[in-house]
Amino acid sequence: MAENLVLGLDPGSSHVAAALAERTAEGDVQIIGVGLVPSAGVYRGLISDLGAAADAMRRAADAACAMADRPRVSRAVIGVSGAHLRSEVGVAEVSVPRPAAGVSPEAVRSALDAAGAAVAPETGRERVHVIPRSYRLDGSVPLRDPLGLCGRTLEAEVLVVTGDALQVQNHLRAARHASFEVADYLVTVRAAGEAVLTPEEREQGVLLLDIGGGTTGVAVYDGGHLFHLAVLPVGGDHITHDLATVLRLPVETAERVKREKGWASPLLAPEGSFEVPTPSGLNRREITVKHVAEIIGSRVEEILQMAAAAVKRSGYTGLFPAGLVLTGGGSRLQGLDAFAGDCLNLKARIGTPPGPLAAEPEMAVAVGLALWGARAVPGDEAEARDEPEEPAREKPARTGRIRDWLRALFH
Repeated sequence: MAENLVLGLDPGSSHVAAALAERTAEGDVQIIGVGLVPSAGVYRGLISDLGAAADAMRRAADAACAMADRPRVSRAVIGVSGAHLRSEVGVAEVSVPRPAAGVSPEAVRSALDAAGAAVAPETGRERVHVIPRSYRLDGSVPLRDPLGLCGRTLEAEVLVVTGDALQVQNHLRAARHASFEVADYLVTVRAAGEAVLTPEEREQGVLLLDIGGGTTGVAVYDGGHLFHLAVLPVGGDHITHDLATVLRLPVETAERVKREKGWASPLLAPEGSFEVPTPSGLNRREITVKHVAEIIGSRVEEILQMAAAAVKRSGYTGLFPAGLVLTGGGSRLQGLDAFAGDCLNLKARIGTPPGPLAAEPEMAVAVGLALWGARAVPGDEAEARDEPEEPAREKPARTGRIRDWLRALFH
């Protein structure tokens, strides 16, 4: 039945991905169809052409519905991205109406609302998510769930994610322009976490990097909650353009070189060479795999450096016992997990959604969006929302120093 079907739509800078989730009568959720089409009308995570973006959304959704042999589904959860998104911490304390009777759901909601309101968005910005982080009763130690516990005052700490109101509305408008009913919307890195992280990783402490075409999402999870979120204005497309510029290649050729010959670091790249066209296109020339890896590695180090700095600014003091999870289309670089893990002094893995249909990192966001929408139960999510110059390239000789700096941030 149509009411049991939810589409997740991820309008990325490189691809638009769609995933169709079905909720069974028993309450289980499974992905039954996926679609992936070249992106159009999206630049660095932002909608740049309403009609083109809407058309790409329709084509991705049609592909997912066709795979599942279902009629077109109109209800969708939309991914929102862009470097305009950022997170802040809100804290507030309320009195418990009947201390001896224990904390009620109403008291928890009141504390969360007050904590969310403690962060006043700047003019032109709106709240996208208000996510519980922890609670305290009478100033005690942090609690995960205060329901039923006795106390006089309840303090809530929340993570408030805000974004440029017009940019958020552009995402929703593109979806509506494509004739979709927007059931909900999530920041894409949060959606990716829904698809690729295990409950154990969220509990222990894990760093998630969702490397897309135009942006990289950074998410810190600890104690089962999202602790920090940021979106960096750099992604896999920047690597492609670096290759195109340095090697003097057409962007399409540079993208193919990245996918077929690219390694995250010259330290991991094998010996060997291959041919590419000369700038005139009349002849062929030889390029070594290690030279390509040197170009790629400089940009990868920059992304890791920016992610490490974002974590440091968040105030997170843990050591990420569950390590680092990399996902998104940009995580396909050969050797990226090993190199990033070495740089950040963390065990690392590539995160892919479960199941045979969508087990590719570029599908993580779309699958997470679909799962979120299919699992949603009114009142189940304790969250409030208001209505709706390129950096200088590092030379390979500096690799060791940058890696040491990155590792130092996690000690």
